[in-house]
Amino acid sequence: MRPNPRVTLAVLTAVLAGTTTCGQGGSTPPVEVVAVSTTATVTTTTIALATTTAPRSTTVVATTTLAIPTTAAPVTVTSTMSPPATTTVSTSTTIAATTTSAVPTTTFVLEDTFRGVTSEAIKIGLTVIDFESLNQIFDLSLTYDNWIPVFEAMVADINSRGGVLGRRVDLVSRSFLPVGSVTADTACTELTEDEQVFAVVNGFAGPGAEDVNECFTDLHETILVGGHPTPEQVDRARAPWISYDMSLTRRGVAFVNLLRETGWLDDLGPYLLLGANSDYQPIIDDMVAALEVTGETVSVVAISDYTGDEAATIAFLDVLTERARVEGVASFLVVGEDPYTYEYLARLGGEFNLLIHNGDSISSWSQDPPPNLESTLVITNMDFSSRDDPTWGRCLQIADAVAGTTVRPPTDLADGETNHWAGMVNACQSLTLFELVASAAGPHLTNESFAASAASLGHIDLPGYASASLGPDKHDARDSLTLARWNNEEMDFEAISEPIDVGG
Repeated sequence: MRPNPRVTLAVLTAVLAGTTTCGQGGSTPPVEVVAVSTTATVTTTTIALATTTAPRSTTVVATTTLAIPTTAAPVTVTSTMSPPATTTVSTSTTIAATTTSAVPTTTFVLEDTFRGVTSEAIKIGLTVIDFESLNQIFDLSLTYDNWIPVFEAMVADINSRGGVLGRRVDLVSRSFLPVGSVTADTACTELTEDEQVFAVVNGFAGPGAEDVNECFTDLHETILVGGHPTPEQVDRARAPWISYDMSLTRRGVAFVNLLRETGWLDDLGPYLLLGANSDYQPIIDDMVAALEVTGETVSVVAISDYTGDEAATIAFLDVLTERARVEGVASFLVVGEDPYTYEYLARLGGEFNLLIHNGDSISSWSQDPPPNLESTLVITNMDFSSRDDPTWGRCLQIADAVAGTTVRPPTDLADGETNHWAGMVNACQSLTLFELVASAAGPHLTNESFAASAASLGHIDLPGYASASLGPDKHDARDSLTLARWNNEEMDFEAISEPIDVGG
């Protein structure tokens, strides 16, 4: 079977862009009592008080040394556990300055609070693309590794640090094909109905599979951390749906803001905005408004009904470019993935600038660029990943150990070399975000407390991004974008700005 270029592009888009129940838990008795005593030398200390109960009797004692990422000295934590009953966590802190004063003890009880949440553990699901089967079925040569081991290793790291407020994280995984809905439907049913997970990380991606994410958030009321939900999907969700990456909807206006902040906006107009299909109309409407409010001219707005059909796309663009010439258009701003449009405009030899709404979807150009780009100014926004980014922290060390080699970004790989980077990025960002929100939700972990936690976080530190945040009406974390330009001599995109916070 010959590779289907439309399928190949869709899969690469899904991966490189960041690919990604009913009722409460039972009434089984909660288990385990843990008492924790902490002494630290600090300059300032912020303490959140909860309900106070007496710790239970002690049968097991374990001692662990933790390093707190503040001005505090390392802390010695002593954990005391009794036989199964409830889990009680008690903390007391002594502050040493010129005098020593005892801070009131803070105690909370861990119980079975929700489906997939017991007093001891939180069960979460993971969905990943089955790249091996995908290559076999569609005669592709994608070099991505199996993501499951790196996810498992990062979950083990969370557990080695005490889990989420004392609860262990248990991970169950299912793979799917990013073409069609059959395997995604099966994975969703197994994770929600059979495994009864509390939440799912990563989610589904690809044509036909991506829409199955609503099987989690709507049909089964299960939290999802990942994907690129539209505002309509978020509105339909009956469980929290948050994402580490910037949504495609918000990215439209963010791209306009980025062009304005970097001084490129005035040089590229007048504009023609072209949507790859009608689903992108709301994004285009927002971008038109953002351009016009800055005084820019939007001469033409068009939606293609022919994406994926080369002959029909060419006929459509023959008419559209004639109109663009009449209207004095300088730049085509394309929203959505439309490779035949990119190739058509490049063949015009630079007559029009090509602006692409989501550059992460075309990062594969560094390996397989469209022809005839040498005369065309191509501007987009994208993520420039680097091992030198300190925000990756322990994630890189863990990924290196799992891969048995130094994990490097795709731009640093030779042809045919295994791509471990994509798995590291998705595991690091999705699990970090889940841990942040679940920890802030407190000991009584439910869909409702998770949603309230996400809504209250504000600015957060998320690996790989210069700025990120969550809020009451903001469900996608990433706020920073970098302006990029195609460099035909290097046959790759180059950054022409620093990461700029343009998405808040």
